[in-house]
Amino acid sequence: MPDTQYRIILCNCEKTMDVDSPAIGKALGRDIAKCATNLCRNGLSGFEDAIAGDLPVLVACTQEAALFSEIAEEAGAASPTFFNLRELAGWTRDKRSPVPKMAALAAAAMVRSKPPRLRTIESDGLCLVVGSGQEALDAAILLNRSLSVTLLLNDASGIVLPPSLEFPVFSGRLALARGSLGHFEVEVNGYAAMLPSSRSEPQFAMARDGAKSQCSVIFDMSGGPAIFSRPEGRDGYFHVEPGNRAAVVEAVMKAGEMSGSFEKPIYVEYDAGICAHSRSKKQGCNKCIDNCPAGAISSAGDHVEIDAAICGGCGNCAAHCPSGAVSYHYPDRIDSISVLQVMARTYLAAGGKEPVLLLHDGDHGLDMINVMARLGGGLPANVIPFEMHSVSGIGHDFMAAAFARGF
Repeated sequence: MPDTQYRIILCNCEKTMDVDSPAIGKALGRDIAKCATNLCRNGLSGFEDAIAGDLPVLVACTQEAALFSEIAEEAGAASPTFFNLRELAGWTRDKRSPVPKMAALAAAAMVRSKPPRLRTIESDGLCLVVGSGQEALDAAILLNRSLSVTLLLNDASGIVLPPSLEFPVFSGRLALARGSLGHFEVEVNGYAAMLPSSRSEPQFAMARDGAKSQCSVIFDMSGGPAIFSRPEGRDGYFHVEPGNRAAVVEAVMKAGEMSGSFEKPIYVEYDAGICAHSRSKKQGCNKCIDNCPAGAISSAGDHVEIDAAICGGCGNCAAHCPSGAVSYHYPDRIDSISVLQVMARTYLAAGGKEPVLLLHDGDHGLDMINVMARLGGGLPANVIPFEMHSVSGIGHDFMAAAFARGF
């Protein structure tokens, strides 16, 4: 249930949207201060007064979250909680009242979910750069500022070597790679070291196949298909087209931070006791294995093994599991359903009609909603957005709960 002690701060963003504070407060069963017009600029004193109080603060703005968090930190106050009111509800051409939807979004923001379990990943910063030509060398030079780089050239033509080279260069092709951030194992064919006497372009000698090594990060700009089935779900693996300079620079910046200790959520839990994968060497269910785009699940006799280091948290396994042996915990399913129920109950109690649930992720999905709000008509007043780590992880239990609550 929402924390009834939150102090809620609303803002109509210089009157670009209709925000009825008294009506929203009534729907939430609490008093809300007068809606600000320019909270992040002229209205900062109101925010400072709020964080000076004893109650936790909920701010209906995500665009200026960094500013508000900085002010709270400087004041020695607890960091506020933020939720998006403007793009998700306020900026719309729908003439119906946005109050039920705004109240539902505020109520959902006050529901606290159980923190996920975490695992620690250690990366020593060893980075294998794979590519061809001058583009690969330039990327390796940039990455070597923060990582310990080895350059593997598929094609060395067109390269002008610098007078000083701070990392080893080899030729060859990546034949095999397994693992994830901090623990990659690679195998290279045509592996040969560069001769230090190379003049006009790199020269190599004594090539051999089957050379094996380990690294923490793989920066793949070979121009071929991704090594892994789902590159966005494999921590520590960066796949970028060499001709897209902007993408290369962005990937270099991200990869350059992949050294040190990191915490990664454990997205799913597995109960082998109720798994229907196999019994007495008789094959049964393979749904989780067949539907894991990251290749993180494998057969292990009568049960399966889920590699938490590879798992990207898409939730496909839990959504397809018929027995419930695999359960999703980012967040816990019961927490997601609790938020869903609070949103529906608040929306309907505030007079909302015919609610429609819009499931979206926090990246591409949220970007599309943002574009709709800024350049189009925005979301209708009865379309309630629900952000998830991955929408593909929705199972029948969540769907049934949504239907039961009126969606």
